[in-house]
Amino acid sequence: MATANGFGTFTQAEYGQRLAGVKTRMQKAGFDLIVCQDPANMCWLTGYDGWSFYVPQCVLVHLEEDRPIWFGRAQDAKSARLTTGLPETNIVPFSERLVQQPVEHPYDELAQLIRSRGWGKARIGVEMDAHYYTARCHAQLVEGLPDAHFANNHDLVNWARLVKSEAELVLIREAGAICTHAMNRAIEKMRPGVPQNHVIAEIYHAQSMGVPGAGGDYAAICPLMPVGEGTSTPHLTWSDAPLPDSGLTILEIAGVRRRYHAALTRTVHFGKPPQA
Repeated sequence: MATANGFGTFTQAEYGQRLAGVKTRMQKAGFDLIVCQDPANMCWLTGYDGWSFYVPQCVLVHLEEDRPIWFGRAQDAKSARLTTGLPETNIVPFSERLVQQPVEHPYDELAQLIRSRGWGKARIGVEMDAHYYTARCHAQLVEGLPDAHFANNHDLVNWARLVKSEAELVLIREAGAICTHAMNRAIEKMRPGVPQNHVIAEIYHAQSMGVPGAGGDYAAICPLMPVGEGTSTPHLTWSDAPLPDSGLTILEIAGVRRRYHAALTRTVHFGKPPQA
């Protein structure tokens, strides 16, 4: 049951099952500890939901710990308290003075935290392909834990997320309904001469409003809408130019419900279609 803030989407029992599955994978991979900086993995493991991934942050999972540990910026610790249900001892903020500090780094304090827990010689799996686990994050962590053994965990948590629970499937189906609604609204808006950004505004409105009983969230991808010759390449967005009297447009969008996405792509032709 969600709270008034929209948090608490899943039960603690479900989070416990997720953690147990991740620990089984850790044992098989030979890790004592994993450092998860992928925002989706952090959310899946704990429920953490804050727009804070632009600074170093992570969730730690240790084989001998009953609950994960959230580590992040001091001003975001309240977000962890609101969204995760973790005990206060498992919410560990780093000093604000370390944000964009050219000499010191937040992961200096993360290394200190790991040492203080007696894990300085642990076998640590890190997310080498996570977008926000930067080269500097890794370098500072390795420097601060010279006796630890580091290895890429090869998307260990991402693979654990692959098979969805029944509660997750409910949200994905709701996201699909939101996506269908947004796509239909967009196609209704698309007429020759209509500015492209007006179509996009319709999409954003529909995505956010959602459908009865299921409000929408922001998407991890903006709407893609290549027009004309732009349809020969996949990842163009939009402009304020009018839609053409003749030619193709491609729409690729997503519907989102509590961070769960369902995507859809459609091709729209203006004017008389060419002969096959």
